[in-house]
Amino acid sequence: MIHEKNSYDLHLFVCTNEKKNGGGCGPKGAEALVDTLKAWTKAQGFPSKIRVNRSGCLGKCESGIACVAYPEAEWALQVSPADLPAIEEWIHSLNGRIRE
Repeated sequence: MIHEKNSYDLHLFVCTNEKKNGGGCGPKGAEALVDTLKAWTKAQGFPSKIRVNRSGCLGKCESGIACVAYPEAEWALQVSPADLPAIEEWIHSLNGRIRE
């Protein structure tokens, strides 16, 4: 077993789950949101500081698209790709430790 400290200042998980009945966060534009967030972190020079990951179900389907940020363990719910300015602000407010 290898233990390693997290090299990221912020780890953001975005639910991209698609349920068999057509529900879940995936059909609400979650893949586009992940792609948008990854492009934003790269444009900001943060790709080695902020990690954006697709995740399976986060248990917040009724409030999807659901995102959770660690180490803060804070949620953003009912998110869409159009919310990028608000998400950027949220990320900065969550983590004043992002190394410039």
